[in-house]
Amino acid sequence: MSQTFNLPDVGEGLTEAEIVSWKVAPGDTVAVNDVICEIETAKSLVELPVPYAGTVEELVAEEGETIEVGQPLIRIGAAEGAEEPADRPVSGAPPEGASSSSSESQQQGGQERTPTATDDEQAALVGSGPKADAPKARTRTRPTSLDLVEVPGLEPEGVTARTQGLPGGEFAADIVQRASPPVRALAKRLGVAVWELVGSGRNGQITRDDVERRAKQKEAQREAGGVPASGSPGQLGLLYEGPREEKIQVRGVRKATALNVAASASTVPHVSVFKEIDVTRTMELRSALRESQEYQGLSVSPLLFAAKAIIWAARRNPQVNASWHDTHYTLHNYVNLGVAAATPRGLVVPVIHDAHTYNTRGLAAAITALTTDARDGKTTPAQMQGGTVSITSIGSLGLDFGTPILPPGQASIVMLGAVRTKPWVVDGQVVPRQIVTVGGSFDHRLIDGDLAGAFISDIAAVLEQPGLLLD
Repeated sequence: MSQTFNLPDVGEGLTEAEIVSWKVAPGDTVAVNDVICEIETAKSLVELPVPYAGTVEELVAEEGETIEVGQPLIRIGAAEGAEEPADRPVSGAPPEGASSSSSESQQQGGQERTPTATDDEQAALVGSGPKADAPKARTRTRPTSLDLVEVPGLEPEGVTARTQGLPGGEFAADIVQRASPPVRALAKRLGVAVWELVGSGRNGQITRDDVERRAKQKEAQREAGGVPASGSPGQLGLLYEGPREEKIQVRGVRKATALNVAASASTVPHVSVFKEIDVTRTMELRSALRESQEYQGLSVSPLLFAAKAIIWAARRNPQVNASWHDTHYTLHNYVNLGVAAATPRGLVVPVIHDAHTYNTRGLAAAITALTTDARDGKTTPAQMQGGTVSITSIGSLGLDFGTPILPPGQASIVMLGAVRTKPWVVDGQVVPRQIVTVGGSFDHRLIDGDLAGAFISDIAAVLEQPGLLLD
């Protein structure tokens, strides 16, 4: 007799998930809590264990397919010679009592509990379970942009000299450096300009397939009379491959982000304010902490000091740390700090719960762990919920300021720009100082311009004198 394992709700309110990869195939033998596949939800990548033991009969869903919670995922046949358990669930849900224990383990710092031998008999921990390896980034078959990353070992002599005649010579040189000598030789033999190519290899490395594909395209264009046999060496063109237009299915984090920001922007009246701040002392303190043994391995960035400043300023201006509910609003006498993180899967905002209880080093450790987990797709559902105020650092993108959109249920989000050296007036003298723009967006139903200004000004005061917050 076979048993069907349906897609379970591995987080609060999950409605669907995409099958990223299967870890088993028909005919494989599995034990209780063996990881059978990796799924992508709207919040994270999850390795899904199976609550049954037996032989895989059928993979009902295919890789890349999005299915709804409750739909069949896999069918497992009883192991040869094994008796059918009468009380084993058939819906994909763990036995009574297992869900709550799993949820509690997830909420304890986002760490997952490793099942013991007894666990295998008592409960199938759907959505958790042991992980042999850390989650890996999904492989992209084609690059989505020209990410000019240097590739170790691909720095041929004379590359810059050979591209000085081209517009944007250094740009072209960067591209050429990402083709190995054999690939450049092949390109020369086939009459392909390496600097015209967008590499499909790792970190944008140009491969033999890229060169040969471009050579076939040029040959087809010549036969059709579309372009000359060889391009002008004085022009640098960006050539796209594949169809002229592509339809990309919206799913996972991108789908959830789109729904959230659209709802927030259309239902919440936003108001934004900005202020330039002299953070020279903050940057000096940052340099000192980074050299300290106590902070080794931790991210000591302007974001850390801005987070401490937000926590302090929210206590002085409690209404910024509130939630609007139409007929009333709720003041939060604690700070659950959301930290926006750009990941390969899209923007996520994991939360540091009770951030007001952390000292400076503890907050640095929490930010480091949270952002690392977010980039690796290991953020748990519990870590994505309950935020009361958030911060987004667009300075890491090289930007000075922007107008962020409020996360659902929050009244304030602070924006931190790039720190730049600028001329600044100090005691009547113009001197070079480290300057940053800090601002934010606020729910105008709760927060008027004067309160928003007071909150940002308090943050500014702390960043100008950061020693006030060291603990």
